[in-house]
Amino acid sequence: MHELAIAQSIVEAVEAKASECNAVHVKGVRLKIGEASGVVTDSLTFCFEMMASLDPTLAGAQLLIDTMPHCAYCGHCACEFSVTNFVVQCPTCKEWSNEIVSGTELQLLEMEFES
Repeated sequence: MHELAIAQSIVEAVEAKASECNAVHVKGVRLKIGEASGVVTDSLTFCFEMMASLDPTLAGAQLLIDTMPHCAYCGHCACEFSVTNFVVQCPTCKEWSNEIVSGTELQLLEMEFES
């Protein structure tokens, strides 16, 4: 379960920033996760809550996840399309595209602190 390692990295990054900002409590953390990132969001949420509960500054912090669709761009017909089942074939012109536009990201977007 790599979600545990991801949650640990998120907690460490948030702890470091909270300490830097002299925050008393972390209220929330917001992530952007792509559909094709391989991250199981329910598992990540569970792992984050478990890891956060071990730190008084993070205990009770809410994890918010924005899910990004898996999309690609076809350079042949200039069409952006949704990728289904990891098949990156343009539905308009049937050309194969390997230019992924979104869906593979894993980003820490925001942290909300109480001072």
